[in-house]
Amino acid sequence: MKDKDELTDRELRRKRRIRSQILAYAILALLVIIIVVAAYFGAGKLISSIKKYNEKVNDAIESAESSVANDLENDASDSDTQGSDNIYDYADNDALSDLVKSLVQDMTLEEKVAGMFIISPESITGVSTVIQAGEGTKNALAENPVGGFIYSANNYKSEEQFKEMLSKTIEYSKYPMFLAVSQECGKDTGFGVGDTPTAMEISDTDSAVAAYTKIAQKLVSYGINMNLAPVSAVVSEDSGSELAGHTFGSDAATASPLINASVKAMQDVELNAVLMKFPGANIENKSIEEFNNTDFVIYQSAISNGTDCIMVTNEKAKGITGDDTPATLSSVVITDTLRNVLGFKGVVITDSLNSSAITAEYDAGSAAVAAVVAGADMILEPEDYKKAYDGIIQAVADGTITTERIDESVYRIYKVKYKNALEQ
Repeated sequence: MKDKDELTDRELRRKRRIRSQILAYAILALLVIIIVVAAYFGAGKLISSIKKYNEKVNDAIESAESSVANDLENDASDSDTQGSDNIYDYADNDALSDLVKSLVQDMTLEEKVAGMFIISPESITGVSTVIQAGEGTKNALAENPVGGFIYSANNYKSEEQFKEMLSKTIEYSKYPMFLAVSQECGKDTGFGVGDTPTAMEISDTDSAVAAYTKIAQKLVSYGINMNLAPVSAVVSEDSGSELAGHTFGSDAATASPLINASVKAMQDVELNAVLMKFPGANIENKSIEEFNNTDFVIYQSAISNGTDCIMVTNEKAKGITGDDTPATLSSVVITDTLRNVLGFKGVVITDSLNSSAITAEYDAGSAAVAAVVAGADMILEPEDYKKAYDGIIQAVADGTITTERIDESVYRIYKVKYKNALEQ
């Protein structure tokens, strides 16, 4: 083993990160015990369950401790290929991966599949517009432990109301949730963030960081932990596209550093950014060569710089797929291109599956199954959550989707969910 003075900066960072992970999980275990025992003291079955959970956490911590030495020994040999401190650079037997695997291994198939959905709170509560989280939300989440809620401006009435609703939602959920909104830079869309310059008005990274730091700090103060932003397409202001004014311009080389700065600004304050929408805009007849010179420049750079989540568009990309399959349901787009060619190892989120581009050709169940088969990890806003959920469960039962495929997605999802809790 090396003496401390001989350790590289990277090795020292690795040791500090592992110690933070161990401390975080020790605190997490203690909090779980205090909260649940206080609520159910005297219930032997629950206390036994808590002890079992604590033992599982301790086992994971011991595994993390024992892997430190091995990580440091291997670090020098693989440093040329790993490059950054993004969690997806680590091999599958690193400490964080071991912790995630340990903490999700007791989830049932039904819980895992539910955890692959991000839906509106209205989708499972039966309420027309949710502005508070009460017994209805509590019961709905007990029956449907979904992976996340996405909120619209209609769910926001005041800062106090929004904070209270999100706090209760987190309290009622058995597992960590993504609590998401869509707030790009520009005009405040109803969450009290305040206006910022539009993407088209931003020309330097400092301005991008300032805009998205302002947005992120406000959203995080409410309890939001995911933002469907920034828009990563390359579109000129006079193109006539609905995205005109929402992008950082029409030149990929210019837009790329601004997008990376925006993502980093959000992730630095523990707000998960979602780059949207892969592989780009106005793409139906775009060739692979055109993608390589425009949109893929942005995504390759973003992936190299540590973006955790990417949304795939419902648009058709015939130049990539060779057919009329929507990109978000295409394995050629998601698995072959985004994962295998561009090397993305993070969470792939579908575009909203309740859009007419999907519902005109697919029912809720078949669309959800097609998305998972294609390689998507999380299903955003299906036309009917229950039918979409049942469709995936049935697909596992008949062998269309393997349990290993479900586990791959859950593993990716929880690496992002636990990252902010661990990397302090």
